[in-house]
Amino acid sequence: MGNRNFFGTISVISKAVLVLLSLFPLYLSAYNTLRSVEMGYNRLLLHFVKPVDARGIRHFVLTGNKKSYRYVFDLPDTRMKAGKSVAKLKYSGSLRSIRAAQYRKNVARIVIETTEPYAVAHYPVNNNTYIIILPKGSNDLGSSIKGLFAGLLTKKEQSAGASSGKIRKSGRSERKDRHEKTVSKSRIMQSRITFPRRRYRIILDPGHGGHDSGALDPSRRYREKKVVLQIGLRLRRHLKKMGFDVIMTRSSDRFIKLHRRTRYANLKHGDIFISIHANAVGRRSRASIVHGIETYYLSPARSARARRVAAKENSIAFAKYYKSSMNTFLKTLTRSKIVLSNKLAIDVQRGMLRYARSRYRGVEDGGVRPAPFWVLVGAEMPAILVETGYITHPREKKRLADSRYQDLLARGIAEGVARYLRNRERELE
Repeated sequence: MGNRNFFGTISVISKAVLVLLSLFPLYLSAYNTLRSVEMGYNRLLLHFVKPVDARGIRHFVLTGNKKSYRYVFDLPDTRMKAGKSVAKLKYSGSLRSIRAAQYRKNVARIVIETTEPYAVAHYPVNNNTYIIILPKGSNDLGSSIKGLFAGLLTKKEQSAGASSGKIRKSGRSERKDRHEKTVSKSRIMQSRITFPRRRYRIILDPGHGGHDSGALDPSRRYREKKVVLQIGLRLRRHLKKMGFDVIMTRSSDRFIKLHRRTRYANLKHGDIFISIHANAVGRRSRASIVHGIETYYLSPARSARARRVAAKENSIAFAKYYKSSMNTFLKTLTRSKIVLSNKLAIDVQRGMLRYARSRYRGVEDGGVRPAPFWVLVGAEMPAILVETGYITHPREKKRLADSRYQDLLARGIAEGVARYLRNRERELE
């Protein structure tokens, strides 16, 4: 009888243990993990494992002596990723330091210390990323990633961040394009912009893909579809660091029909649509002459050059078949939509030229032009098409295939987008 009671007690205890073990994962699941912290353009990006409930984040300011302002953010039910030590970092401008620590067992704390007060803002950029705005001049892509952030990023991300930000000195032993020149970082970033207040969604559309190679150089070594995809991927990275939500119509080598690209942008409720392309000339006698960066917006073409570029991107057979439909659609365009797309094109063109010319000589300004591009038809948001250069030009095609040149173009486009959106916000204020 005693043995039966003993084994009965053991059975009850075993069941209780099993119940507790089954509840243990639920206990763990109640916590989120701060996976990494990353510097963007004058903003801090907090990357979590699970979606963040912004309503639970507690924020307050502590003031001290010697012009010390500490902006404290308590992240409830959050734990720092294992192995990530607490570190103190110093930066330029009014930002003194950033500290991250496990304040309590269930609370992670971020402390931003500045020498001057500023209008802090914080908000989620997507389900798993949260942004904290920093003072102007704290950090940008022209600065190398160091300290805490270097420890939290992968080696690949560290090298990408460093290579995108550092300007090579003329004393380097490696070979350079004879038209390339070097400048200081301060010159590239001298015209700082105020970033938009809202979170916007940018749709990027690298042209062609799959069986459609797009433009080719005479040697058929350089392909438009490959170049524009690389630029698009770099642009996505820069826009995300600025805090934008970015969606690409393609992020790999696949073909998408023209009319499906803007339809996809509309379904995703994009705020801006950017189609990325590389130009070409058909006549070999002009291949070494024609070059430059151009940006187009949807409108009836006013020049023969714009019509030729549009015919190339549309495919002539497609354009002839749908010519009446194109003309009908162009008549329905409102002046306001044309104006907004034109302003976006101007800001993006300026950005690309400024960054490209900061490192390379002889970058031609092909201008901002209206043209009837099918890929822009149907977009319910300001839409532009960027011709990043001529893949048939002997010098420009090599630049387009160069990762440094691609990154400069991407940074210029990103800056142009941010400038356009902030100016638009000011117009509506």
